[in-house]
Amino acid sequence: MGTVLSFVFFTALVGAITYLHTHKEDLGSHRGYFLAGSTLNGWVIAGSLLLTNLSAANFTGMTALVYASNLAPIAWTVTVIPPLVFFAGVMLPTFLRNGFTTIPEFLEYRYGTGTRRLVTALFLFAYVFGGMPVALYGGAIAFIHLFDVQGLLGLGEEGSVWVVVWSLGIIGGIYALFGGLRGVAISDTINGVGLLVGGVLVLFFGIRAVGGGAFAEGMHTVFTTETWKLDAIGDHDDIVPFSVLFTGMLLHNLFFWCTNQFIVQRCFGARSLREGQKGVLIAGFFKLLNVFYIAIPGVIAFHLYGPGHFANNDWVYPTLVRDVMPGVFAGFFAAVIFGTVLSTYNSILNSTVTIFAVDFYKPLRGASLSDASIIRHSKFVGSGLVLLTMLIAPLIMRFQEGIFQYMVKTEILFGSPIFLILLVGYFSTRVSAAAANITLVSYLTTLGVLQHLVDTGLHFLHILALLFIVHCGLLFALSRILPRHRAGTRLPPVADTGMDLRPWKYFSHLSALAVTAMLLTYVAFSTWGLVDEARPKQLDPEFIAGGLVLAAGILGVPAWIRLRRRPAA
Repeated sequence: MGTVLSFVFFTALVGAITYLHTHKEDLGSHRGYFLAGSTLNGWVIAGSLLLTNLSAANFTGMTALVYASNLAPIAWTVTVIPPLVFFAGVMLPTFLRNGFTTIPEFLEYRYGTGTRRLVTALFLFAYVFGGMPVALYGGAIAFIHLFDVQGLLGLGEEGSVWVVVWSLGIIGGIYALFGGLRGVAISDTINGVGLLVGGVLVLFFGIRAVGGGAFAEGMHTVFTTETWKLDAIGDHDDIVPFSVLFTGMLLHNLFFWCTNQFIVQRCFGARSLREGQKGVLIAGFFKLLNVFYIAIPGVIAFHLYGPGHFANNDWVYPTLVRDVMPGVFAGFFAAVIFGTVLSTYNSILNSTVTIFAVDFYKPLRGASLSDASIIRHSKFVGSGLVLLTMLIAPLIMRFQEGIFQYMVKTEILFGSPIFLILLVGYFSTRVSAAAANITLVSYLTTLGVLQHLVDTGLHFLHILALLFIVHCGLLFALSRILPRHRAGTRLPPVADTGMDLRPWKYFSHLSALAVTAMLLTYVAFSTWGLVDEARPKQLDPEFIAGGLVLAAGILGVPAWIRLRRRPAA
């Protein structure tokens, strides 16, 4: 009973605080509904970025991967620091300066209407078949095992998944469609605080359980025995080889944190460039903490249950929370996980509706369309998307590689091709719209075939990077054959948004600190730190060397170009 009551209390508290902070907001205007009226401060942006990214799929999926292997999967969270610094320092100033609402809107100015519509379709497809169903299914798995839903309802696992998915989908749809971006961001921030507190509690009670009730004994066991589990330097045959950090994982993180609409939209709603940069960096530091409240629980579960204990490793995290947390705390953390589910689902739904409204409906119907009409039709379409994703989500249980791999492979399929044409279009005027569209379709098609139909023997992230290089060359080659047919500037005139575009004065210093913290994390979880049980490894030095060259080209050259331009605020 204590579990249920604490769950209901915290969930109601989040809803009440969100309502008090948003019920007087202007949700009838374009910027009010889709960009929170450009009022978000750094801490709200950081909380929203963190909770938007941390769905229940991250909790259940990453903990499952660590339980089954070692700490190599922390790469998905630790290596986001360079892309975040790149986004905040290089790309965000331009996006805010020109008043963009969506990524496809930016691409239209560079390539034209055809590219905008194509990318809009890809975003919508990726969110409807990937992001939103993953959030719902991950939440369903967590709740089924936290509250023994199967026993309570007398249903099997599949039936329970359907019931919980539909419950979460309906509640999340109401939050997102009627609260706008500010409502989503406020609830994210509150749940972000709860996530940090709850994560510390799971870590504490889990380590204490390993020690048989003694926290110090548990710490000694977790960090001094079976230390191969603490190794974050993945071998060639591990789930996440170390070499992919320099190739496909870099590209995936660049898309996810620089181009992905449901992530960058939080930053587009910043009240100033300073607050946007602050929010991005704060989120980066919190992402490093994921190691302790998402990955280390996988190590704890290994010590508590032993290897091969679970029929489905996606059950590891909710089972751990249920077994080690006292009832009141378990209910509180269940409410936090509920909040992360809603956060991710709401955020993707809000961004999906935004893309539909700004990049499809409004251009189709004409610029004279009123904001009220756009928002009304967007809510209607959003309701249909809620129903569609609730039908798709339970089917993920049939994906044999687990929820985390499903999520990543879906994001990768659409993400890197979009990032390629955006990056090149951002820094070069030599690429034509026809070349961009052909390259986009070719990259996506080839990646899909090699990822799902052909066994190349290479890790799918290495394939991603190799195709990126090939299609970058294709993009410039086609542009010589299919040159630009319209005159125009690379970007529109500076928008008169009234926004303060002065950068945050501590940005450079804290960026360097964040990168240093990322490197020290890898030192700590290696044979230079906590890992005593060394093992021979194949680290694929050729991919690491090639990846470093790729990273220098993607991150270094554009940053140098931007420094040379130094556009006036």
